[in-house]
Amino acid sequence: MKFTACLSIATLATLSLGAFLFAQATDIKEIMAKANKAGGLFPQIQKGLKAPTPNWANLKNDSDELVSLATMLGKSKPPKGDAASWVAMSKGYLDETTALKTAIAAMNKAGADAAIGKLATSCTGCHKAHKN
Repeated sequence: MKFTACLSIATLATLSLGAFLFAQATDIKEIMAKANKAGGLFPQIQKGLKAPTPNWANLKNDSDELVSLATMLGKSKPPKGDAASWVAMSKGYLDETTALKTAIAAMNKAGADAAIGKLATSCTGCHKAHKN
């Protein structure tokens, strides 16, 4: 009886850990999809900044949400790679999204464009180190 109970607990713990790790990876994929895929926040912000007269209210909402996603990303665990590297790279991503948000809040098109440029070049290094 005790053996069966222990085996059941061990099985449940193993399944729970597997589900947790899958959820972490899914969360990162969901964050990246919401942020960067076609129709995501980053492409919407890029498109909005190219408009002759940007809709600063919409851009502010999108940049606020992008910063929220970047914050969640930093709290996630990457599927591979060094933890210290993840902390540094996710903090850099958060800093860049925050700079974009600040520029948009100030309706500073040049500053927003500069932040967009930095964000656009930040993907490869992190993906090489941490993406499966």
